[in-house]
Amino acid sequence: MTAAPKIQGWCPGALRPMQSGDGLLLRAKTTHPRLSAQHAREIASIARDCGNGLIDLSQRAQLQLRGVSEAKLEQAQRRLAALGLLAEDAATESVLNFLVSPFAGAQASALVARLAQSLVKDAALLALPGKFGFLVDDGGALGLSASTMDIRLEAHGDTVAVIADGARAHAFLATPETASDVALALARAFLVLRKGREFELRRIRNVVAAFGLEALAEAAALTSTPYESLCRAASAAEIFGALLSRDSGEKGVRAFAGIGAPSGRLRADDLHALAALAEVHGLNELRLTPWRALLLPCADLDVAQKIVEDAAGRGLVIVADDPRLSVIACPGAPECPQAHAPTRDLAEILAPLAARLASEGARLHISGCAKGCASPTTAQVALVATPRGFDLIDDGRASDAPTLRGLGVNEIEDAMKARIALATSKEPQCPAH
Repeated sequence: MTAAPKIQGWCPGALRPMQSGDGLLLRAKTTHPRLSAQHAREIASIARDCGNGLIDLSQRAQLQLRGVSEAKLEQAQRRLAALGLLAEDAATESVLNFLVSPFAGAQASALVARLAQSLVKDAALLALPGKFGFLVDDGGALGLSASTMDIRLEAHGDTVAVIADGARAHAFLATPETASDVALALARAFLVLRKGREFELRRIRNVVAAFGLEALAEAAALTSTPYESLCRAASAAEIFGALLSRDSGEKGVRAFAGIGAPSGRLRADDLHALAALAEVHGLNELRLTPWRALLLPCADLDVAQKIVEDAAGRGLVIVADDPRLSVIACPGAPECPQAHAPTRDLAEILAPLAARLASEGARLHISGCAKGCASPTTAQVALVATPRGFDLIDDGRASDAPTLRGLGVNEIEDAMKARIALATSKEPQCPAH
């Protein structure tokens, strides 16, 4: 029987890096999606000088530097501090977990700043789990409806809906000035209700499932109301390539170049080159996104196209129908010590088949172990590495019971072809004329 993978329960930071199979994993943590070209270029240099030159763009819109050596850790931290990307201490760093829509306006940005300032001033909130986080979406271009964090703040004019994950049909309504207080009241209530069951109740959705939204509201001294979100989920067609900026709300931003990192992986040279392009052609900044893509705001569509053409030559994702977008994979072995097999090469092999599966989005999830770190949601096909080969799960998560066990690459390809054929046979046929 395969040993259960170890659940870390926290994400790496710069002050508390995580040991991985290729060295230390260090996150250059930001609370806002904006990243200046200068900062991006320096992060790329840190990745080269102190690590192995590989950078992961996480689903929380954060840059993770891989393979940092113990000998170079202090240098990396010092250089991140010079960029303003180092928290006061590890406890503070651990709770500053924000996901913000990439074209968030001034109101949303101010809300994030207030929330971050209040969060680190409350010593009790430093007990929040390392993965507990806040999402801020102002309903503008490229919304985050498909993304999840423990507490959502959806800003619409003079109203901010504060929502606990696991109960998105209800909200606690606030003003832009009081929204951070409401969000932190929910966070404190979460800590109270989970007491004594910390491992079991790691996220607010677990608390909602265990006690109900009413108990959470009572503990926070708040009243919820039925709520229907006005925010939307961005589609791949709105993210990748040279695109006109729809309602970005920013002066001078008429277009952007959306550049994807295959399975979230960038080389330091890629990030350095994109930063240089942002300086030469764009508006001198990049935006981090949860779609494992970087957005480069531009003055017009022609400029965005120049950036996209350069990115294409680097093997990055520039179109919405790139087969690699059909696959989501964790780093796998040897980078992750808990993984039973490599995953990235398999993702490249299977991407054309994954693109032919019926559903949209991440049709195939490849995980090095049963934790399924790369995707907490269901996939049409999930492959989980074991000591005996890959287990295949239909319409499920990496932790679910498999349909097939111990598969090799050829057997996986055959199984996927069979599922493609089955899906095709179920498609409506045009009547004969």
